[in-house]
Amino acid sequence: MSTAGHRLPGLRILALVVLALGVVGCGLVGPGQPSRAARPPVPARAAYVAEDGHVYVVPLGGGDARRVSQVAGLVEGETTTGWESPTGRWPTWAPDGSRVAFVRVLVGPSDALIVAQLWTVAHDGTDLMKVWEATDQEPIYFAWSPNAALIAMLVQGDDDLELVLVDMTGGQQPRTLAKGNPFYYTWSADSRALLLHVGDTSSRATAKPELGILRLGPPDEYRSLGIVPGSFRTPGWSADGRKIAFVANGPDGVPAVSLVSPEGGDITRVASAAGQTAFALTADGARLAWSSRSDADRLAYDGLEVVSTDGRRRTRVTDERVIAFFWSPDQQRLAFVTLAQGSTSFAWNVADADGHDPKRLSTFTPSPDQIRTLAFFDQYAISHGLWSPNGGALAYAVDAAGSPRIFGSGGPGTVMTVPADGGERAKTLIGGNFVALPVPAP
Repeated sequence: MSTAGHRLPGLRILALVVLALGVVGCGLVGPGQPSRAARPPVPARAAYVAEDGHVYVVPLGGGDARRVSQVAGLVEGETTTGWESPTGRWPTWAPDGSRVAFVRVLVGPSDALIVAQLWTVAHDGTDLMKVWEATDQEPIYFAWSPNAALIAMLVQGDDDLELVLVDMTGGQQPRTLAKGNPFYYTWSADSRALLLHVGDTSSRATAKPELGILRLGPPDEYRSLGIVPGSFRTPGWSADGRKIAFVANGPDGVPAVSLVSPEGGDITRVASAAGQTAFALTADGARLAWSSRSDADRLAYDGLEVVSTDGRRRTRVTDERVIAFFWSPDQQRLAFVTLAQGSTSFAWNVADADGHDPKRLSTFTPSPDQIRTLAFFDQYAISHGLWSPNGGALAYAVDAAGSPRIFGSGGPGTVMTVPADGGERAKTLIGGNFVALPVPAP
């Protein structure tokens, strides 16, 4: 993320969020094949932030919710030297769905930071552990490694964002891996490396634009890919470690969505881009969904396309204004959010893997926190799932039971689910302003 996306009180309007998009980052995968050992199914559980600011877990199919952000020593009626703001931020599942991480921030008068903490807890609320704490840094984004042994966390420093590595096993102390602003990253499938996209050419950037692979030690080893990145945010990395996706100018000076091996070599250009571009690479590296932001409409992307990474197939999925798009965990469907012209209503849509047969599932007005995840969807897609682990449904948070109002208006939100096959209407799961599902490891 970028500093520009850090403190937007209430995130009142989508426009303010999207226009501040200098923000986060994701990464790369190490060479070599990830383990193909059979894994047990990831449970379909939702972590959500309720109106009281606490984190809860509820079965996606419905049932009793359990509060999991109860920190020992802080019970109802107890006073502290500060105010929690809020009591549980950005719940994030481990890829296997066994644990949830969340941020707790204690502030004083004028929102002065007293302490920021990162906690993890089992899905049933047991085994609560504080794994990181600071009095001068505040986390703004974090993502578990695919093996659930590490968390890579972006924290706000004095000028730059810092990427901090937290070891869930307790074998190593938290350490800073890199600095810069803006900053985007993604994990390798084997959890041994991170692909970093740091800096840009804007006046707010504190680092020159660069793509590189950071292999974790100790000692940690960083290697630049020797590519000057174009206008995009989060890079992609296939699960086999063989394909990295990015945007860069070609020999003709035209920016293009491109792929290259982590070891270098010939660059494959799969689509010409215009303006800031976002993309989503499937885990198997076979397909890439992408779109570029229109200069005439900075709130959305100009349609959506799916292209095979061998360049043989290309499908225009929609010409509507697109806000975000997400591959299903099995890579067989593509969900995308559109925004009707002159409307404040968003719509969920789903197409098949090649971008054919799109169908509309449901319209909604997102909660302020949901707006943030949609605005930075390419980064949040690696950590905060909206697809159920089996690919059968989508979960999302709406404002005031979905009533059409201005973007980011206040009030209690509602967590909704909608079947991805379009066979049923969306239904209410539970009250909440933010929801996240596990993102299964590739």
